[in-house]
Amino acid sequence: MKMFSQKRIAVLCVVCLIVCMVSGFTTPNAGADAAAAASAEASVSGTAADKTIPVYINGMKFFDGICVGDTTYTALSDFYNAAEIQTDIAWDEATGTAAVTAPNFSLTAVVGEKYVTANDRCFYVKDGVQLLNGKIAAPLRVLAGTLQYNVEWDKTTNAVSLTADEPAPLESAAAHYNEQDLYWLSHLINAESGNQPIEGKIAVGNVVLNRVADPSCPDTVYGVVFDNRFGTQFSVTSSGGIYAEPNAESIVAAKACLEGANVVGNAMFFVNPQLAAAGWFDKTRTFIATIGEHDFYA
Repeated sequence: MKMFSQKRIAVLCVVCLIVCMVSGFTTPNAGADAAAAASAEASVSGTAADKTIPVYINGMKFFDGICVGDTTYTALSDFYNAAEIQTDIAWDEATGTAAVTAPNFSLTAVVGEKYVTANDRCFYVKDGVQLLNGKIAAPLRVLAGTLQYNVEWDKTTNAVSLTADEPAPLESAAAHYNEQDLYWLSHLINAESGNQPIEGKIAVGNVVLNRVADPSCPDTVYGVVFDNRFGTQFSVTSSGGIYAEPNAESIVAAKACLEGANVVGNAMFFVNPQLAAAGWFDKTRTFIATIGEHDFYA
């Protein structure tokens, strides 16, 4: 009787084991592991979002863009090969850098960076330069602007239309930027937020340019930076920090601001609450956002 019971138990155990193996019960994380592996593979391969956007140039379809969030991205190779201007494209896989050159034109885009440089001008890319389907890609609107195409969205066909009688490279930084504005804006950004992420740098620049545009403030960057009608506005002008040579990203941020990049709307003030009392701002101003170490207020 004892031998029979042991055998019966052994048989039952074997049956249960087989059932569990078939049902997957013995590997509860198999699905999660497979999903994680698939996610990792997708991340490495740079596969993109699942929505494609047809792109037309002067009425003819040339390629598809890729929807990333609310932005249409396109591969640099697709855009510049289709553009009505002869360009050369070089790709450095080691650094993730694409360089596009043509007469009177050069563009550099680096995977992961949040800006594109064209003719030494800098354009902010909120979601960063990306590798999509194995190609380096940037927002279509940014790339179109480098050759001065007009960009229109066709709601009926859910497509992007680019038009230009004669596409031509955008003017250079030297011709486009006001030298004094760039100088003082980049110095102020560096002095106030040189150690902050690029969005924090752009936000500080936004505050300065918002004041320039406000009738109650001086109408130049220099005037705003050194405005002391109601007391020193930026302490770095009295401490001497304003005169330090700006780092590279502070210059990029200043250029991006002058190109229209804005991450804090109509903010007119910023404060580091760890270094200064923020009570006045909380009581009298409208909070916009916290970026890095600064709180921004309108």
